[in-house]
Amino acid sequence: MNFRVSDKNKYTTLLQSLKNHTANYVRYTDQITSGVTITKPSDSHLYSDISFRENNLIEVNLFLKRINYLRGFFDFVEENLNQANNVLIRAKEIAVQASNETLSPEMRARLSLEVFQLRDHLVQLANAKYQDRYIWAGADDDDPPFDQGSYIIPTAGPASVRYYFDNELGTNVFRRVQISHNFDVQINESGAQTFAAAIGALERLGRALAGYSTNPPTGLPDGTGAAYNFPADYSLQTSAIRQALDLIEQVRVDDITNMRTIYASKMTRLDIAQNLLGLEKLSDEEYLSANRDTDIPDVASKLARTETFIQATYQLLSRVSRLNLLDYL
Repeated sequence: MNFRVSDKNKYTTLLQSLKNHTANYVRYTDQITSGVTITKPSDSHLYSDISFRENNLIEVNLFLKRINYLRGFFDFVEENLNQANNVLIRAKEIAVQASNETLSPEMRARLSLEVFQLRDHLVQLANAKYQDRYIWAGADDDDPPFDQGSYIIPTAGPASVRYYFDNELGTNVFRRVQISHNFDVQINESGAQTFAAAIGALERLGRALAGYSTNPPTGLPDGTGAAYNFPADYSLQTSAIRQALDLIEQVRVDDITNMRTIYASKMTRLDIAQNLLGLEKLSDEEYLSANRDTDIPDVASKLARTETFIQATYQLLSRVSRLNLLDYL
């Protein structure tokens, strides 16, 4: 009777040992396959801290992805504004040339053709799209912000065309994007404040060179104006050209250059957020590497030992199962 009890105890102990080794074998295999050692609260008292770091790392990577998108968008806007600045510089050069009173009205009219080309290019920049969205239309970014109209008194050629900001619902609503736990950034700015006065200034210059006045004398053109009567109105034409010259430089500095500065500050904000997120990401990754991630060589060694234990236990179980009373006689 005692031998039978002893055999039973051995068998039960070996079965429990086999169960434990098998559980360890599965656990080590999972750790090597998944690359992590802690997946549930019972694995470690660090589970809550690890879970927090994992979730935080997901958020950090999302913020970094947003920053990469915005960096591309801001680069596009910077190039857009750089082209606008170049357009105004060229228009200013033409205005300086045309303000010389040795030029005849006919020569000035020929210069107007390039000015209107510059005006149309500026409108294209104001109606530019990034990833199929109009960048200067506020929240109304499925519709171009600047529309085409005509002057009340018909004129020949491009002097009869005018452009104006449509001011539709949403054009003055601007989006902000969270780029870190503590930083957000407004991604778009007013198309009216950026381009309306510049387009109007080129329109005034082009019409003056073509031989037409533009109303009102200051501010945005309203679509009215009359033809100059030469030679009597030659001095009025010269005055209008010089006024347009001053206006072009003013809007270049106050609107375009200022907007370039605004977007440069946005880019700086991205840089700061990205640097801070980089440090945060590194901290989370180092913590998870030290406390959660699998030490592959160590666990592989444990797995090999466990496999050896399992094989040895199976051999012992086989022996015990063959034992009988005669083995002890």
